[in-house]
Amino acid sequence: MIDVLIVDDEPKLREGLRTFIEWEALGYRVVDTASNGNEALEKYAVCRPGLVIADIRMPGMDGLQLIQRLREQDPQLHILILSGYADFEYAKKAIAQRADGYLLKPVDEDELMEYLVGIKAVIEEEQASEEWQQATKEWTREALIQLLLTETEHTSEERRRLKDRAEELGLLWNSYQVLLVALYDELTESVLYQLRRTLAETFEHCGRGWVFELHGQAGVLMKEPLLAVEREDMYRSIQAAIGPGVEFTAALGTRASSLDEVANSYGAARELIKLRFFLDDGKLLCQEDAHSEYEEGCSEVLPSETLTDQIYYAVDIGNAKAVKSLVRQTCRSWIAEGCSEAEVKRRFVEILTSVMGKGLKQHPELQQQSKPFSDMLTEIYHMRSIRALYDKIDYFLQQLMSNLGEKDKHREVKIMLDLIERNFSDNLKLETLSGVLNYNSAYLGKLFKNETGEYFNTYLDKVRIEKAKAYLEDGLKVYQVAEKVGYTNVDYFHSKFKKYVGTSPSAYRRHASSE
Repeated sequence: MIDVLIVDDEPKLREGLRTFIEWEALGYRVVDTASNGNEALEKYAVCRPGLVIADIRMPGMDGLQLIQRLREQDPQLHILILSGYADFEYAKKAIAQRADGYLLKPVDEDELMEYLVGIKAVIEEEQASEEWQQATKEWTREALIQLLLTETEHTSEERRRLKDRAEELGLLWNSYQVLLVALYDELTESVLYQLRRTLAETFEHCGRGWVFELHGQAGVLMKEPLLAVEREDMYRSIQAAIGPGVEFTAALGTRASSLDEVANSYGAARELIKLRFFLDDGKLLCQEDAHSEYEEGCSEVLPSETLTDQIYYAVDIGNAKAVKSLVRQTCRSWIAEGCSEAEVKRRFVEILTSVMGKGLKQHPELQQQSKPFSDMLTEIYHMRSIRALYDKIDYFLQQLMSNLGEKDKHREVKIMLDLIERNFSDNLKLETLSGVLNYNSAYLGKLFKNETGEYFNTYLDKVRIEKAKAYLEDGLKVYQVAEKVGYTNVDYFHSKFKKYVGTSPSAYRRHASSE
């Protein structure tokens, strides 16, 4: 709608113009009226109309003076003059001062409507032209920013032209830094608009930088590096602009001291974005985050089978602290090894699947819970950050731990005896259990010997042989029994069996079957 101010010293004419024309149907809205030039100036300052319809003859200030005063405030203002027959020559002077036209009193409705249609077309054309000029200037600035971000090699002549163009567009500064914002999901138009508006309000409106879009990401080329104390507030502003439920990462590039170094700042920010899975912690990422805890102080990478055993035993005895420690040590080892996000997730799913399989084997009643556990494993692939991954794995193992039902505190030896009884077929080692129970293996071995009267390996062998006797009595073949009780070498099983039973497995089987 185009706002209209009507100015005339005759009340009937003012109200007549206000009421007998269907202004809104023509795209106009009468916002106010005035009875003289001085009042018109006061009301113009308040309502800032796009069109003023004014009488040429008024007390105090005539129409020509009013036009001159209005033009000082807005050279583009549109004005229609009202005049009588006697003022025709006077009206022509008003036309010479760029009034849009004049109407003779009494005003002809059709003639006024014809003027209004024409003026509206002119105003719309002017608005479109102004918007185009503004957009063109912004596009030109953004195009230059995109060029600076993506191109690093320039000849001396190219550098000179870039410098001149940057100066024309207000981009020639003493320092620069790139702030980059990337979303995990597709950047919708509404989200992008809100994000750009927030960034513009924060940086463009106060002259601190200019907003850009590149490769599906939004960012700011900043005039001065963002201070450390500003980072948290900036992150929250971006978060508020994007809206709830939309995950994103924001990163700061390195400081640049010239146009030639802007691409380096952008490149550094992009590298941080690529590492967001390992680094993102609900804050603006910066260069010091690149030297992460995951790259230093990592233990040796252990075989998957060993890790599976350690995690399972910790779950089985209800040691939540050991479970969390194992998960994090494992992940740090893999990252130090150079594993990607996808590889870390894949390895964890494999190990947790094996842990779940062991639990189901020992507790068949858990089979009814297999689908929820499998769904949780699938969700691991969708975790957005290392901390979210930890939370998901911790929850998975906590649920498994609860279902296994082993949450009470036991003495270490009782725990070991229970583990041996239920896992005698596994490759149980004192060293593995000592890690799970947070004891020195020599001390734990001595503790076990004092409580049971047997060394750990001796006790394990005896349990296995007792289980083997039961299998042989059931008619299983010797090599099958050896495998079932945890001996991969049949000859070794034969020697152990004869040592503790006094006869060979085959003889024992024949004797059992003859009875």
